[in-house]
Amino acid sequence: MAIDRRTVLLTAAGVAAETALGRAAVATTNARELFAAARRDGDGRYAVAMITRNGEDVRVVGLPGRGHDLAVCPISRRMVAFARRPGSFAVVLDIDRPLQTFNFETPADRHFQGHGVFAPDGRLLYATENDFERGTGVIGIYDATRRFQRIAELPSHGIGPHDIALSSDGRTLVVANGGLREHPDIGRGRRVLNPDAIETSLVYVDAASGTLLEKHALPHAAGLSLRHLEIGLGDTVVIGAQEQSPSAGARRVVFTHDRQEKLREIHCGEGDPLAGYVSSVSVDASGTIAAVTSSRAGAAVLIEIGKGRLIGIARLADVSGVAPRREGGSFLLTSGTGAIVSVSATQGYEALAARLTCAWDNHAVAIRAR
Repeated sequence: MAIDRRTVLLTAAGVAAETALGRAAVATTNARELFAAARRDGDGRYAVAMITRNGEDVRVVGLPGRGHDLAVCPISRRMVAFARRPGSFAVVLDIDRPLQTFNFETPADRHFQGHGVFAPDGRLLYATENDFERGTGVIGIYDATRRFQRIAELPSHGIGPHDIALSSDGRTLVVANGGLREHPDIGRGRRVLNPDAIETSLVYVDAASGTLLEKHALPHAAGLSLRHLEIGLGDTVVIGAQEQSPSAGARRVVFTHDRQEKLREIHCGEGDPLAGYVSSVSVDASGTIAAVTSSRAGAAVLIEIGKGRLIGIARLADVSGVAPRREGGSFLLTSGTGAIVSVSATQGYEALAARLTCAWDNHAVAIRAR
């Protein structure tokens, strides 16, 4: 792989405006490279949209409130859009059948943390949730064969679980416990109630029994909250953190982890190129390159996972969402300004579209062809 150390400067103003929006083309979903993300449209309404790489709408489904991430099932070809915490709704979309849409919710004493993952056979959905009265994290289990009825829950073995993924064995859940205690009735559910006692950790949990297999915690003094993660080749986990307290200097907020080892800090460049804040993490089609975004810094860094080596930095105002493209080393980036950009570890970047009346939310996902 050629290592490109150039800093790529991108601005939404330099992206050509998209002119062919809103075309319904569901019949050709398997022929094109498609993505999905939550957004806020120009009229203030929230939605989740399936789009082409050039930002053309394939389908837009309204949401009851602000969305966060989406879980995609490659077996059933359904997607679940989760509410941004402390929301309690989730919306199910069928990728190939536009009219197959319905909602489900958490129990009254739980709320979603914005993320979930399907079991390999597509029958179960695991979602990170907050048991806000007890101040503990749980993993809700939903039966996808029965309209996502909630059938059980597992402990997250921590406080404030956020992102979740499934190891290649199909039996091990990997969870980033953010360590932040919050309650939906206080500060709109986003005020940190334990700022001096953050208990953040990366955990491995048996999906069948809920047994804790491994737990790797950051010290309280680190002042970081582990938030987003993705799994690469060989089950190496890439984790992004968010700074919760002021730092006297540059702080590393990207880590990698392999089972039975310690968390490894990744050097993402001189100074603090991510401004102490990771918005989203993605791994490319080869499983060897990660993209990590920061809306606070207006930057996305590309990392060679195995060597923990910086490849390059892309600059884009309010960038947050990131999803792998078909080509190895390539990613689609979405921005709160409405911009859509492609970045590649070997070929630089390409400005694809600018939707000036749309604000893309935190995450984006790729939709695989059948």
